Amino acid sequence: MLSLMTVVGSTETQIWLKDEIARLSVRLAQARSAADKYALLRSLVRLQGGRMDREWVHSRFPDLNPDAATRFGLAVGLTAVRLLDERHEPSPEGFWAAQDLDVSLRRQRENLPPDAILLRYTGYADYRSEGQKAAVHSLVTMPKGASLMVCLPTGSGKSLLFQLAAARMREASRGSSVVVITPTVSLALDHERTLSRMPGLEGSRALVGGMHPVDRANLVDAFRRGEIPLLFMSPEIALGSVREYLIEAATSPAEKLETLGAHISAVFIDEAHIVESWGRSFRPDFQRLPGLVQELRSRNSDLQCVLLSATLPPSAREVLRSSYKSQRGWGEVDAATPRREFDIVVQRYRDAEARLKAVDFVIDRAPRPLIVYTTLAGDEEDDRGLRDLRLSASELYARLKSRGYDRIALFSGEVSSTSERSQIVRDWADDKIDVIVATSAFGMGVDKANVRSVVHACLPDSPARYYQEIGRAARDGRQGLAVCLFTDADRDGVKDDVSHARSTATSSWITKEVATPRWDAMLQASSNSRWIGDRRALTIDLDAMRQGITLSTDFNRRWNMSILNLLQRARMLDVVSCSHEPNQFKWDIEIREPSLLASGVDEVWDRVFSLRDNEQAVARTEVRHFIDIVRRPQDVCVLRAVFELLQERYTDEISSCGRCPGCRARGEIFEAEPLHRYSADIWPAGPLAMPLKLPPGLTLIIPEDTTFSRDLVPLIARLSSSGVEQVVVPDDIALDCAVGLKMSGARLGLVVNHSSIAANEAGLARIPTAVLLRSRDDASIRVLEAITRWKDLAALPEPLLIVTSPSIELNGRRLDQTLSIRAPYFEDSLGHFSILDPVA
Repeated sequence: MLSLMTVVGSTETQIWLKDEIARLSVRLAQARSAADKYALLRSLVRLQGGRMDREWVHSRFPDLNPDAATRFGLAVGLTAVRLLDERHEPSPEGFWAAQDLDVSLRRQRENLPPDAILLRYTGYADYRSEGQKAAVHSLVTMPKGASLMVCLPTGSGKSLLFQLAAARMREASRGSSVVVITPTVSLALDHERTLSRMPGLEGSRALVGGMHPVDRANLVDAFRRGEIPLLFMSPEIALGSVREYLIEAATSPAEKLETLGAHISAVFIDEAHIVESWGRSFRPDFQRLPGLVQELRSRNSDLQCVLLSATLPPSAREVLRSSYKSQRGWGEVDAATPRREFDIVVQRYRDAEARLKAVDFVIDRAPRPLIVYTTLAGDEEDDRGLRDLRLSASELYARLKSRGYDRIALFSGEVSSTSERSQIVRDWADDKIDVIVATSAFGMGVDKANVRSVVHACLPDSPARYYQEIGRAARDGRQGLAVCLFTDADRDGVKDDVSHARSTATSSWITKEVATPRWDAMLQASSNSRWIGDRRALTIDLDAMRQGITLSTDFNRRWNMSILNLLQRARMLDVVSCSHEPNQFKWDIEIREPSLLASGVDEVWDRVFSLRDNEQAVARTEVRHFIDIVRRPQDVCVLRAVFELLQERYTDEISSCGRCPGCRARGEIFEAEPLHRYSADIWPAGPLAMPLKLPPGLTLIIPEDTTFSRDLVPLIARLSSSGVEQVVVPDDIALDCAVGLKMSGARLGLVVNHSSIAANEAGLARIPTAVLLRSRDDASIRVLEAITRWKDLAALPEPLLIVTSPSIELNGRRLDQTLSIRAPYFEDSLGHFSILDPVA
């Protein structure tokens, strides 16, 4: 029998610990190689407080070898297996402090009350956070044809937004479909796997490269018929062979065959932060997406566009705003908060051998499951030699295999088979793999809550990438280990991780000397010149070759794409549509700046490259600050310093993490984080779904039960039947109100509990609202103060009912003498305002 360690903490923590031990025990029983077994055993012993009964271990690991166990920091005695005290051994600085077991819940789930709409369309009974709830409220109240940008922390449930959107729209229109653009195959496949178990959305599919032609054709046909609620795909696929079917699905039903039942109602772009960085040159199709959205909107002007990310540095925000703003409305929800689950280790190395030994040491001891990231996928450069101190994913994977690991997988650009990638994602989700060696392509948005460690055997090329990747650990809110081991020779002629990060961030930029001759060549090769309104339109051939090039390759096309994307970001032109016929690579563009067509107009290019120079300067500044942080991690709180690089709003309220090199050096400990505020734009009031029976402005209602302690169903039903779609209520009755609104058939039935008002800077959705207040209640007074503040800012919902005793006072004055211009009504007057006079 294993002897469970004494746990100090909640019953929830004890249950979590027991489950973790059980999962690791199953993995240990399934493992075949000795290395996998020892690494898993170490994770088990650690969870048991550093010691386990040898008899229990022997029953599952009969060939346990005391000598072999020492490599993994284990000591095998006569009666027990325990963790060795290796603090005297060479190891990354701070590793042992970071390894100390902490079973507490490090990120508290807020468990906010649901709305009627959440209960009606999903299987969820609450919200994870204030930010998630604010994002849902913004989504369900956004105008038709509008765009929304949402920034929520990793693990906070961004995927709920497109799930809810698809479920709602599917009910309204049977063939409605939501298209989700994802950056990676692993993310698309993970979403498909998750939704396969979700009633109503189980038909959702991922369209990925490498599919069998028959499977791909069947999937596309099912989409065209309107049978797929959510369709996931990459930008390259969306802009390639299925583009015509997306346009077809956006077209009015009156203009196509009856059997073509698909109707695209919304486009979501997941992990939208990479549009700016990956889209510059690495995958320029990301920056063509605005043209596709615009083209879809030309067929369906009501199409909504939602951008989702956990990490939006200022440069990415600006690119997204300029690219996706809609005349029908633009909104933002920013609830980014620092993830504090991690014990952080950062160590620099002057040579590759020392770093490699450290990587071996850490991987043998890091808690499972584990992701190891590198920057290089394989031997991309032929001249790699002794002066190259970087480590590729393929090299590290081969090394781990040679060191005996078997429950591992390689996930990088070198793994191109869709079936192989799909199998890796499934095996990772099913606990059949303990270690993934990957480039940044893996893990983005993949919902595996119990990843315990992330190791960087590289230096990420931006603070955003570092923060995103460590965020793939500890999504369950428990302890996570984040270790960064990078090379920094600081010598000329040496390729190390620092120089690679700096180069990647700042060198993939087009120069004027490259751009102008390529643009001239594209103009000369253009066709179908025409006028659309007051703009000149052209068809650009991406195979156009500048002077000196004799053969067009994919490399040549990518350069031309990047130049067109740069001109679009500079507002010189719009990419309207993109054609990918076999061996035909053409883009239709509209010229916004006529002088772009003239020769020798340097002023135009000066403006273009002023934008480019600003973008490059921002990227250079970001990576320089990030390098300064990791070179001297003992000088700062690493988590706070990195997080601040990603924000464009005030962050001084963020406390130190207490778990990084800087905090350990200063003896700072983790303290409970103060309440994090979020910002959320409030949409202007839109057309009402039903004729409104309520009077305009603010009206007082006297409830039959001023304490709201009896049956709430009659009151909620009356409010709903009169047109109320949002209620602000005491915390203890919020769930009952949500259930009541669902039962009453409220279209939205949004519920805001009193304590959430403290986190709400922007106000309430501009929909008919009722606020329930109790007398002599501090929370009710705080809500009243907020309402007064919003009233002064002309930011109140319209109409607004205050449901309370008329004797309640604010600043010594009764509400019926201050807030409302009319006398109060009794509760039973709801629904009859057209024929009743107010109470005298």
